[in-house]
Order: sequence, then C-alpha cells, then structure tokens
Amino acid sequence: MTGSMHAAAAGPDDLDGALAIIDGCRAALEAQGLLQWTAEYPSRAFFQEALAAGNLFVLSDREGVAGVAVLDGSQPPEWSSAAWQHRDAPFQVIHAFAIAPHAQRGGYGKLLLAFCEDVARTRGCRSIRIDAFSENAGALRFWERHGYRFRGEVRFASKPARHQRYGCYEKLLERPDRSG
Repeated sequence: MTGSMHAAAAGPDDLDGALAIIDGCRAALEAQGLLQWTAEYPSRAFFQEALAAGNLFVLSDREGVAGVAVLDGSQPPEWSSAAWQHRDAPFQVIHAFAIAPHAQRGGYGKLLLAFCEDVARTRGCRSIRIDAFSENAGALRFWERHGYRFRGEVRFASKPARHQRYGCYEKLLERPDRSG
C-alpha cells in the first residue's frame, strides 16, 4: 500500500536507513548474480556528500526509509558516448535509485521516481538521465515502463568483469500545464 509513503529530501537521521536499503538491494542483486553495486559505490561517503548538497532523497513510511535516490547534475565520463536526445537542455541524473527488497513491486519505485522528476522540474531541468546494468532485466523494464528511452550502452571498467555494460536512459520532462 503506497498511501502511507512520503518522499522528501533526506535529513541526517535518514542516512542509516538509506544505507540499509542499499545493503539490502546489493545483497538481493548479488543473490541473482548481478554485481552492479560494490562497497565502493554507492557508499556512505557518497550519500553523505549528496546529503550535504541537498541531493539525497528518501521514500519513507511509519516504519522508516523504504527507498532512496540521489539526484544531481553530474554524469559519469563514460556517458559521453551516449546518444542523448536533449544534449543542450539542462538535465538531472538519478544515482543509486533503490527500493527496499520487501517493498518492491508495490508502486513505491513509481512514487519515488515521480518525486525525483518533480525535483528536476523544480530545478529547471528539461530531461533526466540514468544508467542501468544491462543484465538487470527488472531495472531495464522499470525505466522503460516509466518513459525512459535507451540512448546507448557504456562500459564501466571499474566494475567486475562481465558486469561492466550499462544502458543509458533519458526522459524528457514535460513542463507542468499552468493554463488552467
């Protein structure tokens, strides 16, 4: 049930909950043979920097943090080869988007994503970008189902062998209709 969920900018008290979500997702992914996240990324230091910059967001309910995302304007250099459709428009990048394994497939990802897209619009951005591990079929379906379009594949040499290919995705953010 998504009615009791609330997305917001994270506060210092949300950091441990956000990291617990990442740890749970990392373990679930590893159990599927997907080595997309390591101890180096996303890390506590990464989340602390995002928190300090106002770029860490959480989805919470009465029991605590159920989802986490970082939203900022920095993209990895590996993305330079992607065929971005909106090259000249201001954009935001979603990093470390995760929903607690027990809460997945309940509409929580859709709520957190809609919140991130609203934040990007508020920041004056026209598009939003993300990458997804090429072997993570569930993540690929999620992004495509929510209007993100494939813009090319990139390789992260820092990832373990056979876990280096990532698809880049982009979505044009519609401006809110203010006519009525």
